[in-house]
Amino acid sequence: MGKRPVKARRKNNASKGLTRKGLKRIIIIASASLGLAIIIILLSVINRPKLLWYVDEGYSAAWNRILNDNPPPLPRFARNEVIARPAGAPFPPKRFGFIITRSGPEGERLDGVPVALFPELARTRQREDWFALALDPWMVFRKHQDPEPGRSFLDNTNERGSILLAGSDQDAIQAWLCQLMQERPGVFTGGAEVWEEKTRLLVREYPFQSGAFSYSWIQTWPLLFRSEAACLYAPLSQARSLPPYRAGLLDATRFPEPPGWDRYGIQAEVLWAKAQGSEKQLENLAAVERWLRDARTQTTVANALEWIPAHPQGTAYNTVSWASQMAWLRSSYIWQGADDAQDS
Repeated sequence: MGKRPVKARRKNNASKGLTRKGLKRIIIIASASLGLAIIIILLSVINRPKLLWYVDEGYSAAWNRILNDNPPPLPRFARNEVIARPAGAPFPPKRFGFIITRSGPEGERLDGVPVALFPELARTRQREDWFALALDPWMVFRKHQDPEPGRSFLDNTNERGSILLAGSDQDAIQAWLCQLMQERPGVFTGGAEVWEEKTRLLVREYPFQSGAFSYSWIQTWPLLFRSEAACLYAPLSQARSLPPYRAGLLDATRFPEPPGWDRYGIQAEVLWAKAQGSEKQLENLAAVERWLRDARTQTTVANALEWIPAHPQGTAYNTVSWASQMAWLRSSYIWQGADDAQDS
């Protein structure tokens, strides 16, 4: 058989050479394209818009846990960023997201009284552009076997120590003064001098334990579990921070009102939320705001802080939480010390 012409062999070899070169060129171009795509993806991840959660200092770690346990429906391509908020700091400019704070909207101020009121908050759960997420209400705690205190528990003829006071905490003294200076629902005796005088007479006029002004919360709680009947007016978060074997022994009721009152209020810290951003950004935050207002989310928030959810369908953690939640939902108003109720 005759050999192929030389020109044909050369043409075939040349074609094979071009194929190898072309393949190499294709591999180089593909690698470069893949590298460029990876860079673009990384840049898009790094530069994704950040939904800012501007959270009060002391709550930022808890808020990170909340976001991990129950992630919100973020706007497209957005990611979460939690930053601790110094007291009173405004929301950073050119950012969008939410302020999460205890110092939310301004309450109704009362002349000559260090108290701010939030009427009908249990019904609306909102004031201006702020909405409530969770609360830390003050309740009267006692052991299961002890009788529920009536208004007569304030009688100084009772055994000294039947009422406990963590008097080294000014918030505890303020809470007692608010209860004692409330003449009728939502109306408090005015005048700084009157309040100062009541403070001086507090442990003399009521059956607190001896040396009550020197007691911290850590020193006061063990007194409640002695054999004698006693009660302690305290925020729910204090009771929830107790070891389970202690917390399981407690009942909680609201502070007993004078006879004839047809409505009542409770003292409580409130965790507020408010959306921040441009009009377009606020539209994009609508789904996240619905998530914040949801009962399940507010239950998660409450459990992270050891508070109660503001939502009426939120789930109570235990029996004292349930009693506190019922007191909140049936209340006509909330009050706080005026220094704790400031607009941000």
